[in-house]
Amino acid sequence: MATKYEKASVNAVQRAFKLHWEFTGGLPLTFAPEAFIQGQIAQALHKLGLFVTLESKVYETLMEAGAEMRGKPMKRGKGRLDLVTWWKNGKPRHIIEVKKLRHKEAVTADIKRIRGILKRGGTTRQGLVIIYADAKRPDTVVRRIEFAAKTNGVKLVDRSGVQEFSSPLDNDRTRHYEAACLRVCRLPKQP
Repeated sequence: MATKYEKASVNAVQRAFKLHWEFTGGLPLTFAPEAFIQGQIAQALHKLGLFVTLESKVYETLMEAGAEMRGKPMKRGKGRLDLVTWWKNGKPRHIIEVKKLRHKEAVTADIKRIRGILKRGGTTRQGLVIIYADAKRPDTVVRRIEFAAKTNGVKLVDRSGVQEFSSPLDNDRTRHYEAACLRVCRLPKQP
């Protein structure tokens, strides 16, 4: 079952779609930068009482979380995380990545990175990957989202349901989109 934070994130993607559609006169969310979606999610999570930062540095987030820093350095450890929510004591709580899903494998690197962060311990409890997909056929949208969850061993915890749209900027051809939330948990330790 989805948490209120996961549901709020998926609803924020739907709100981002509607706002972007309005702003642009009919362009779908695939034409928006991911930062636009990130901002809508941050706003929704803040309304639920969470502290949220955007584009937090991976290494600094690990340090703040009290994570294990010894051992092999992380790939992309110098990169940034789309969103981080924080406990009231100032420690990282959730790591959130936002991804426009253009092909089925698009989220694999983000899920691996989140797992690598969670594996190091600390205050961070789980990661979320909020995805948005669109395609001509509704079954293609559904397949992309379900494939992303299944092949990466994560739980698909919430989805918006497939929505139909047609844009005058695309000769009024019918397309479909859906937003979803994948929950990434720490993998059990290998013996």
